[in-house]
Amino acid sequence: MKKFILLLIILFFGATLPSAAAQAKFDDFAANASKDNLEYFVEDLSGLLGAGAFTTGRILGWGGFMLSARAAVMPKPNKNNTAFGPAEGSQYKLYPWIQGEIGLPFRLDGYIRASSYDGLTVAGGGLKWGIIPPKEVLYTFQPMVVVLAESGVHKNFSLTHYSANFVLSFKLPYVVPYIGGGVDYSKLTVQNADDISLIGATAYSTTPRGTAGLNFKLPAYVDLSLAANYASYGVGAEASLGVRF
Repeated sequence: MKKFILLLIILFFGATLPSAAAQAKFDDFAANASKDNLEYFVEDLSGLLGAGAFTTGRILGWGGFMLSARAAVMPKPNKNNTAFGPAEGSQYKLYPWIQGEIGLPFRLDGYIRASSYDGLTVAGGGLKWGIIPPKEVLYTFQPMVVVLAESGVHKNFSLTHYSANFVLSFKLPYVVPYIGGGVDYSKLTVQNADDISLIGATAYSTTPRGTAGLNFKLPAYVDLSLAANYASYGVGAEASLGVRF
């Protein structure tokens, strides 16, 4: 079963990444950032960080607990986002994190998330609210609202990111499909750039994002979610693998 899960995730992300593509690096930001591409860089980063805030489409419920490893991938930056390098380069960007969730009273779930990857350290958390009482009954819908706030720092920039989402899931025998739509808001401050006129400059982004995915409850409390998302960079992907009680 573990080998099957690992293979499924590898195939899922493998299908989203351009062949022979190199991963974009945040360290390249200093050399490539400009007044023209800064806004588009913030939009792409905002969409990438907003991915994966919800992966089950349902709240845990009072006393529930979930710990998961998650990742989102941007197959290629927006054509105007050249802060990673020349627009003709076939670059993708992967960003992973760890997320812990706990069920609270009043149909609330609280969660925290953290990551340090490719020089960017991000930490934050949020709440999920089930609009109606959760029902583990087949063929029922579960709507919920998800909010997220986090901050990040890299040697080249710092940022704050906020996200608000509406999610709807549908309970089936072996899988829970879910769809969601939301808005990401980010503020980025340049800390280091070859163009010294950019140091201290700020850029803001308010962009929509959509998600459609499948959540699988596997044996031994294993929880697996695979989803596609749409943000400023186009179609991306996200996945979550964890344990849920």
